[in-house]
Amino acid sequence: MGQGTVTVHQDTLLDDIVNGKKQFVPEKKEDKKDLPGLQTGKKMKARGYRIQVYWGGSTRTDEANAKRAGAKVTTLFPELQAYTTFESPNWRCRVGDFVTRQEASDYLSKLKEARLAKDAIIVKSEVLIYQ
Repeated sequence: MGQGTVTVHQDTLLDDIVNGKKQFVPEKKEDKKDLPGLQTGKKMKARGYRIQVYWGGSTRTDEANAKRAGAKVTTLFPELQAYTTFESPNWRCRVGDFVTRQEASDYLSKLKEARLAKDAIIVKSEVLIYQ
């Protein structure tokens, strides 16, 4: 009892994807529609909105808190990109690339429901959109 051998045969591509060495890209165009977080096409800068989930002082602790806030959001909402920046004298973290304020507002509600950002606000920002 408690002894035995288990052999797992798996493609090396799966190892590479799991360990972050390669990114999964569906082979068929129709498979892409099932992955809402996968954006394709050319990136363009435009005026839009982001959700500011953290803003603090200028210390290393504030920097770590800003990065941690972004990581928490992207863990639950992997389709959102986190942007942690220092704009003197404060660290801040903003998430998302929303074209309309309504899109940002919908996600703000989701973030508050998940208790990730009780003081988060929507801010106008230059965003990246896909054409």
